[in-house]
Amino acid sequence: MSAQQSRLERAAALAAILREVQVAEHWHPEDPSGYIDTAVRRWTTSDRRLKPARRTPENRLQDLLRGLREAQGDNLLYEEPGWLEHVTDRFGTALLTAEAHWSTDVPGDR
Repeated sequence: MSAQQSRLERAAALAAILREVQVAEHWHPEDPSGYIDTAVRRWTTSDRRLKPARRTPENRLQDLLRGLREAQGDNLLYEEPGWLEHVTDRFGTALLTAEAHWSTDVPGDR
């Protein structure tokens, strides 16, 4: 399996996890794929934006929130206050849990 294929598989798995969060939270935006795609992209590339000493779960969540805010732009004016923070918290919890699970996997299991 190539590194590119592995990244694509991980991104697909993360997107599936976030779709489950969406359903569990009874969150039905008109088109959730934009939020999910942005969250996966932002999460999987956070190492590029965060210095090694700053790669903490809290900083990754803040980076995720910044990315979702940037992606939504003016559309945030139509959302409830605190809504995007709530989505970021739920997405972040799911993403951190998935990464913790993957880091404890046996290398040949993926």
